[in-house]
Amino acid sequence: MWVIKTRGESFYVNHVDCQATWSTKETPDNTHTKGSIKIKRCNLVIDSENCATITPLDPNSIIENEKFSIRIITRWGKKLKELLENKKHAGIKEFGGACSTSWYVVEIFNEKTLTYLSISIPDIRKLAPNEPYYTMYDEIGDRSFVDIDGYEDLYED
Repeated sequence: MWVIKTRGESFYVNHVDCQATWSTKETPDNTHTKGSIKIKRCNLVIDSENCATITPLDPNSIIENEKFSIRIITRWGKKLKELLENKKHAGIKEFGGACSTSWYVVEIFNEKTLTYLSISIPDIRKLAPNEPYYTMYDEIGDRSFVDIDGYEDLYED
């Protein structure tokens, strides 16, 4: 089994076919891995048989593929607003929950911003595309507050 790491995620695959230029990076002090292969500006596709194919990016698609977008969630709304004051981000949306709990979801566009927020806010985490708050972020449009009581259908099995 091979491990491919990209944008903070690890993928375990059975086979890797690399058609892109790569270089090596030695890590002799690491007890688990003595080295790795680094590939920049590439496209990763993992097929249904768990085989990874890595190809170079077409120069015309580099700008589009380098767009970084991630949604994060936290209950620290005031702190989030303060920290994002001079940072590029989509609208911060508040979701009112049970027992007067509020959750704040925002989409950010910079990996450094994600690191900065992760260090500064205690309970911040990435949202996965299959989570209800991720979906609700799109569904509420331009509204900045939504009471989640109207979204029970998203939680049903």
